[in-house]
Amino acid sequence: MPPRLSNPPIPVAFRVPPRRCIGSASSSLPRRFASSSSSSPSSASSTLQTSYISSLLRKADYENYLATLFTPSASRQAVWAVRAFNVETALIRENVKNPQLGVGRIAWWRDAIEKVYNGTPPVHPVAQALAQALETAPLSKSWFKRILSEREANLQDPQYASVADLEKYAENTASALLYLQLEALGLQNPQADHAASHVGKAIGIATILRATPFHVEERRFYLPSELMAKHGVAAETVFRSGPSPSLEEVVFEVATAANDHLITARSFLKDSPPAAHPALLSAVPAELYLQALEKSNFNLFDPKLSKRNWRLPFRLWSAARNRTI
Repeated sequence: MPPRLSNPPIPVAFRVPPRRCIGSASSSLPRRFASSSSSSPSSASSTLQTSYISSLLRKADYENYLATLFTPSASRQAVWAVRAFNVETALIRENVKNPQLGVGRIAWWRDAIEKVYNGTPPVHPVAQALAQALETAPLSKSWFKRILSEREANLQDPQYASVADLEKYAENTASALLYLQLEALGLQNPQADHAASHVGKAIGIATILRATPFHVEERRFYLPSELMAKHGVAAETVFRSGPSPSLEEVVFEVATAANDHLITARSFLKDSPPAAHPALLSAVPAELYLQALEKSNFNLFDPKLSKRNWRLPFRLWSAARNRTI
């Protein structure tokens, strides 16, 4: 049993319902951030910057936003900046019809990251927030570059052959994001890194599963082709007919891989510094989804899976209190 902590307060934001993200997240960009030139943020623009980022996370990454509320206040802005970068780049694929437009946006972010590290960030709220985060946190540029490279590859709607391919995608996105969150907390610890690697793989795989109904509507399919062939499932059949017992067998194997990573992550968590725990709380929403998926007999199209899990706030609070995931 992990050591019990003094009860963390339940954040007020837990009682505020999320709002759906409609269209491009950048469509609500405040006017004062529209310029591409760089400048140091004033107090007023810094307030707008924080407002933009918190709104972005609440709309487009609500479950993980709740998890970040257990981050120490001294590190929270840096963590939010990192997660906002992830949202901005993850939405590129969903907001462009032409992959070349997506390549252009990825290129803009590559240039923005270079400018952030050169001390001349563009006047964009997330870029400005990352520049401020670098003043106090040793964020590694390589993780940002890895995320961008994987986002660019994803623009071509790759077909993953195996679970190992899904794991590679998850390592280069969700795990890289968690490494940055650990750095935002001022941590460099091998055990915490191992835990983050496996938590990220679980999150990345669970995210692919959760998004499959949406992807199917757009005639996209990312579940491993090896498992599809093994169970006699064709993507075209899924596009036409949706769920089937054979597809549930595929989903079961993919979900089992995600759950195995959560189990492995817990084995590393016990030897990780307590300060690393807030970065790993994103495992909780992923676990709740996998549990709900199991109750739905691994039917990705069960309408119950699209509903907000009312247990999440308490589970996050309990995990923060007991240092579990």
